[in-house]
Amino acid sequence: MKLQPSQWTALEQMVTQALAESSRSLSQMTTGEIRLDAPQLSFVPLRELPGVAGGPDHVVTAVYVGIEGELQGHVILLFQPKEARALVDLLLGHPAGTCRELDELGRSALAEVGNICGSAFMNAIADRSGLEVKPTPPVLLEDMAGAILQTVATDLLLTGDEALVIATGFNGAVPGHFLLMPNTESMARLITTLEAIR
Repeated sequence: MKLQPSQWTALEQMVTQALAESSRSLSQMTTGEIRLDAPQLSFVPLRELPGVAGGPDHVVTAVYVGIEGELQGHVILLFQPKEARALVDLLLGHPAGTCRELDELGRSALAEVGNICGSAFMNAIADRSGLEVKPTPPVLLEDMAGAILQTVATDLLLTGDEALVIATGFNGAVPGHFLLMPNTESMARLITTLEAIR
């Protein structure tokens, strides 16, 4: 997607607000400070999305949150499995390497991260655009990247061909990616609205 500088700035500000809110909420949930790192934004063709995760056959851990309301689409928080386990240790205040496989507590913690971050993105969109949006309950997925992204990409391919990929990390130690994927009509409406209120 080709954006004007003012549109790109508005989008970056929205993402920064969402990550800041996520950091505050996650820190309140845990025993220590959780800080989401400065993001790097890029638009990636849908057919190339599995490459963000290492390829279509690469197993990943993901948290899916749907976007409902005046905008429709998807948010996916994507991790390599070892990074997901490292995040569980960070969230639970355990020494690095404690989590060797995702148990019920670990899965619940990751789902709550998706819930908090997904809600933060919806709040940032609502605050900056005036549009009413809300997240669906989070769903934790563990599968090959191609399988996880196929259903979402198929839905989006009906109206567009790109996703906004937000590369960030947790406390400078656990990298992850947010895939922000409103459908094309919703993305166009969001960008136009964000620019208009600057």
